Amino acid sequence: MSQADTDGFTIVKAKSRRSHITKLTPHTTHAKGGFYSTSQTTRKALQLANPSVERFVHEINSKQNTLTKSKFCTLLEPAIHAICEFAPEEIVCYGIGTLRSPVSQWQLALIILLNSQNAPIHAFDPVATEDDAHILCHFGITPIVDNEMGKRQATKRTLFYMPHCEQFLYENTVSANWSSTLLGHTMIVGNHFSRYQEAQADEFAQQSPHIKHMLPHTTVVEMPHESTLGLRHCPYAFSDMCIQHVRMSDVDKIDFSLAQPTGLSSLAAGTESSPAEVPATRCEPHASPTRAPTARPAPSPGPPRTDSPTPAARPQT
Repeated sequence: MSQADTDGFTIVKAKSRRSHITKLTPHTTHAKGGFYSTSQTTRKALQLANPSVERFVHEINSKQNTLTKSKFCTLLEPAIHAICEFAPEEIVCYGIGTLRSPVSQWQLALIILLNSQNAPIHAFDPVATEDDAHILCHFGITPIVDNEMGKRQATKRTLFYMPHCEQFLYENTVSANWSSTLLGHTMIVGNHFSRYQEAQADEFAQQSPHIKHMLPHTTVVEMPHESTLGLRHCPYAFSDMCIQHVRMSDVDKIDFSLAQPTGLSSLAAGTESSPAEVPATRCEPHASPTRAPTARPAPSPGPPRTDSPTPAARPQT
């Protein structure tokens, strides 16, 4: 049996003529590559929550390490520079999903990498479990208890991390920040808004009126292609994603007299699902050089999608 098979315990064998008695003694895991280490105290806390939680933490750490050593990370520099220039005071993550999913683990690893300035991170996803809350807290991320449906206002510079969310959620976020001050404090990492416009034509103005008015004044920074991760199979965790932001110098060019939400965001408001039962946990920041993220509102049935190349939201598990 290997050390990995014993889940972090060292095998000690006592010699005997008749049999070998095997017993397990705990040992401490040390940090590798500058990422979070799992102390013996933390390990016990995670195991009390669920023996599998610690495994998911290690899987996320492994994905962080892969990202950092890949060509993807080198090509990510323009995106990191844009975020540093924006200087977010907080990061809000919607739509990461349950961290048992490898795709969700990649998305969490990416926002930790993007958070080079160590801004506090908050996360929500309607499918999040209590185990997910423990994992988020391990990385210094605070779970959001209520389903905000993407409508949080950016009262301070806020990076909204929304990988592969539904279209109405992006519209909700933009419409909730429909003023020169709030929109200037808003940066979104997610699907290309222009792809929706190209695919939906006239329908786009009805479904996402605020995004439509914002789009001509939006600065876009592309994200690297997943093929640069050097993996045999792409995880499809952040394909076709970009950073979108209206600079303060361009905010005054937008007509903010536009009426309040219509289309998809209105439909979503009438079908809001109940928030997941995630305990209100106070997370203490983990002592480590890495950073942390938050999670996602439930997609609601909107008008039927076209068969055009509209960015597809990841199906909920």
